[in-house]
Amino acid sequence: MFKVERDAEIAVIRLDNPPVNAVSFERWRGLPPLLGELESDGVAALVFTGLPQRHFCGGNDFREFASLTPEQTLAGTGAVRDALRAVHDSPVPSIAALHGAAMGSGFMLACACDFRFATSDAKLGLPEVKVDAFGGYRIVREVLSKGEARMLTLTGRPVSGARAHQIGLVQELGETPDAVLARAFEVAHELAGTLKGRMRAGIKSTLNREDELDLWTAYDLERDFASSVMGQAMALAR
Repeated sequence: MFKVERDAEIAVIRLDNPPVNAVSFERWRGLPPLLGELESDGVAALVFTGLPQRHFCGGNDFREFASLTPEQTLAGTGAVRDALRAVHDSPVPSIAALHGAAMGSGFMLACACDFRFATSDAKLGLPEVKVDAFGGYRIVREVLSKGEARMLTLTGRPVSGARAHQIGLVQELGETPDAVLARAFEVAHELAGTLKGRMRAGIKSTLNREDELDLWTAYDLERDFASSVMGQAMALAR
């Protein structure tokens, strides 16, 4: 399901389960250890994408839910949470290259990434409410205003890649899936070339912690990290 392709320090994680790359709970359980292996192997940036000319990810495989008890469903959605958290909390920056459908937990995965690039006609959303299900609001709220996040959650209506770009959910648009993936590669290599040593190891976790703090506590955390990085750089320059 999660197939890894390496390009120097860049890892492409391709969702591969035609026709819409739906992900089972068991497959979600495999993502955190996969990320751990890539982090240990020195990967500098991650790019998540789907099958060319198809979809990014249609979300969970809803056929699973019909046979599950509430307790089993809770355990399964816990596996999704753990996978999303592994992406969000990873020290390695991640980019979601979106085309076709990015729905439900597939959309949540995109929101767990640091950047989202998409085609203008991509469809992003949380359709769960239309089948009496619920999930995803809080992680979407991390990257959208309350009003926009609630619109997606309460109506179940998707937004296009173009609209997602207008509201700040998507950082860049591309004309085709290939163009979006190429741009994601370009930025991933830029990150690999810019972030080195202690900066690479600590900057994303520092940003994540800053997001949870008040302004001046976060500023002091930033100063502490900057001082340690600059001290290392000056020592190496001597």
